[in-house]
Amino acid sequence: MTDPSFVAVLAAAELPPGQMRCVEVADIHVLLVHATDGIYAVNNICSHAYARLDEGRLRGHRLICPLHGAGFDVRTGAALGAPATTPLPSYPIRVVDGRIEVQV
Repeated sequence: MTDPSFVAVLAAAELPPGQMRCVEVADIHVLLVHATDGIYAVNNICSHAYARLDEGRLRGHRLICPLHGAGFDVRTGAALGAPATTPLPSYPIRVVDGRIEVQV
C-alpha cells in the first residue's frame, strides 16, 4: 500500500551519486541530493539570502550556497557556517520501485 503523503518525483537512476536536482512538490522547491551514503531532500532556497542552492556546490554532505558561501548539512538541513544561521527545512524521502518519493 502506498502512503499518499509521499509524492514520486524522479527515477532514482536520474540522480547519480554526487549530483543534485531540484524538483517541485506542492509548490515547494525541493533539492534532492545524492550523497555518498544516500539520497537527501532539503529546501532549495538558502535560508540566509534568496539563492537557489541547486546552483551551488556539493562537497560530501556539505551544500554550499552560490551567493555568499553559506554551508548546510544535506542530511539534516543544519546551517554549518556563516553567514547562514537558520537551518533549511529537510524532507523525508524513500525509494520505491526505483522512484524517489518525497514527503513535504
